[in-house]
Formats: sequence, structure tokens, C-alpha cells
Amino acid sequence: MEIGPVNGLVLIGGGEILLELSNWAKEINLDVLVITSPRQCEESIRSGTTLRSLLHEEAIVFLEIDDIESPEVNEYLSGKDNWLFLSLGAAWIFNKGTIENTFRDQLLNVHGTRLPTNRGAGGFSWQIMMGNRIGCCLVHKVDSGVDTGPIVAYEEFLYPNHCRTPMDFEQVYKKKTILFLKSFIENSIRTSVTLQEIFQLDYLSTYWPRLNTNLNGWINWNWSAEEIERYILAFDDPYKGAQTFVNNKKVRLKGVCLSSSEAAFHSYQSGLVYRVADEWICVAVTGSSLIVQNVLDENGKSMLAHIKPGDRFFTPYKYLEDSFARVVYTPLGVRTK
Repeated sequence: MEIGPVNGLVLIGGGEILLELSNWAKEINLDVLVITSPRQCEESIRSGTTLRSLLHEEAIVFLEIDDIESPEVNEYLSGKDNWLFLSLGAAWIFNKGTIENTFRDQLLNVHGTRLPTNRGAGGFSWQIMMGNRIGCCLVHKVDSGVDTGPIVAYEEFLYPNHCRTPMDFEQVYKKKTILFLKSFIENSIRTSVTLQEIFQLDYLSTYWPRLNTNLNGWINWNWSAEEIERYILAFDDPYKGAQTFVNNKKVRLKGVCLSSSEAAFHSYQSGLVYRVADEWICVAVTGSSLIVQNVLDENGKSMLAHIKPGDRFFTPYKYLEDSFARVVYTPLGVRTK
């Protein structure tokens, strides 16, 4: 695959990396356009400010649209034959016609994990659940599948030991990916670059769907201690927290860690609060102890002072069963199937 010399940059999708790259392109006098969806425009990027507001504030030209096959997109990209098209969490599945006609068969996608393993989305939460600490900055050519196109550039790294929550992983990933993409783009600005295409082996592939904390984030206290810890961490900041019940009230848990200094508890004790300190509580889980620093109500208010020894965290089976529903993110919002 050959790209460059690049006269401009089209960024498709949303998120802070898209915003950072847009501002950087302006700083180096590289023309930049953004295509984004209504859902992504409403997402909070910095201190509660939406992407839409920040794009306006930074005077970045953007098209907000729910249908990527709309004639409006073709008009927006008219004359952009020598531009680099880069997808950053785009809200659409691109069909063959759109890839070839609208994006000149030159559409690239940025993926946050190694391929062909870990296709799909919900990346950091799945990564935490699986105990995977290998990171990857990766660019691949977009075809009509989901993350199936040939890889054209990648760089592996390890997440430091302090990374435990999705926010921890995200902060490291953002820094590394922004540097990686700046270098990738700079190499193609002034000259033509031939990118070696590494074709993916489908028999090594795995796929993980998107997750939604409200729908999928219910704690199963029958799991092993390690599975419970990883699961709660997977829905920690920047998300609302994994859900369960205590004293007939729905609560969310954050800030957890396992401790092996206490007794190896029986499965029937799992979920029981056996000690309450000023700033944390100790919860029995099968074979270990779970230290919990944050118990929050639906408004994010701390419930820690209301928890007593002998209280039990419990998730009714109905909620566990519902948590297996597949969540689909469309350009306009969330739906389940």
C-alpha cells in the first residue's frame, strides 16, 4: 500500500486522541477535517465538556452525521484525493462501496490491541478481565469486515504495574498512540511511503463485543476471587463501577484489591462483609479477601458508612442473566440484542 505525499488529514470517529491529533495537525499547518457521529459528539472528553463543544472551541472543521453513506460525506470529501483517511473508533461498519468510492480504498483504522487477537471493542475492560498487560499501537487497512484488514504499522509495549483500571490503561495508551501516530503521519507528509501489508491469519483471531457498564457490569459472587477482582476493576474509572446489591439497595463498587493475609474463605461466605474500617471494608470471597474502598449509590455518593459487618453483597440471578445481553453502539446511541 502506498500513501503520500499527504496534503491533509481526515479523522473519522471520536475521543481525545482525535482531538489531540486535530490540534497537532493545525500546529504543523496540515489541513484537517473531522467526521463524527451524534453519539460521539455527546461524549465527555475533558472535564465534562463534549467533543462537539471542544471542536467548536478549537475551530476544527467537522461534519456530524449518523449515516456514513450519505451523499453529504462525498461532498465533504470532494477533492481530497491526496489526503490521509484515519479512523479512530469510528461509529460505522464501512461497506466495500464506501471504502472504495468515498475513501478511495485508502481508509486506515487505529486499533488499541494486537490483531488478529482481540478484534472488536471494549478493549481495556476485556484486557483487564483477561489479565493481559501487553499493549499495542496498530494501524490497519479497513476492509468490509471488523478489524480484519491487513496491518500496515504497529508497535508493542507493556502496561506498567500501576495500571489497574481502564483509566490507568487509557492514559498510557493515549500517550504512546499519539506519539506513534504523529510519527506515522509525519513520514508521509512530504514524500510517498510504501507500507508493507501484513495479512491477518483468521484462525488465530478472537473477537470481543462492546460493553456497557449499566447493562453488563453485574458482579457474580460465585466466581473465583481473582475473577471478581478483575471484573470490578474492568468497570472502574472512568466508568460508574460494577453493580451489585446490599441491604436491598443497588450499589457500585470501585477501588478493590485482593488480600491473602486473611482466612481462605468458603464459597458460601463470598460476598459477606466481615470487617469495616474507616476508609475501606473487608469482603469474603472464595479463598481470599476483597478490600473495597468505594461503595457508591446511583448518584455516586459514598455508602461506605452505611455498611455493617455481616451485611452481604448479592446479585440476583435475573441481573446476572441480563448481563449477558449483547450491546450494540450505533451512531445515535446504545441498543441491545
